[in-house]
Order: sequence, then C-alpha cells, then structure tokens
Amino acid sequence: MNQFDKIVQRLEHDWPDWQVWYVPRAVSRPRILWCARRWDGIGETINADSADELAQYLADQTPS
Repeated sequence: MNQFDKIVQRLEHDWPDWQVWYVPRAVSRPRILWCARRWDGIGETINADSADELAQYLADQTPS
C-alpha cells in the first residue's frame, strides 16, 4: 500500500458514505487529483487538488 492508498483509506474511514480515489496526472500541477462520490450514487463527483481540500469538501457536504 502506498502513501496515497493510506490517505484514501483514512478518508473513507472518516466519511464512510463516500468512495474516495485519486488520479495521477502526467502534466498538470498538482500531480494528484483527489476525487470522491457517494456510494449511493446521489450527487456529483467532488474533485480537489489535495487530500486536505477534499476532506474539507466532504466535511462541508456532511449534515451537522
């Protein structure tokens, strides 16, 4: 398991309703695109430039 897979595992643990993955990019900066979508298929896919940014987006999507 690489460092990115560990981050995916942590994010999915913290937000179990969401499927999280990353996409390595060959040309763009930053080199990794972070993505998430709800397991139930409701809503759109969220994309972020960092795992921390994705975590903030997921927190914003979670009802209080």
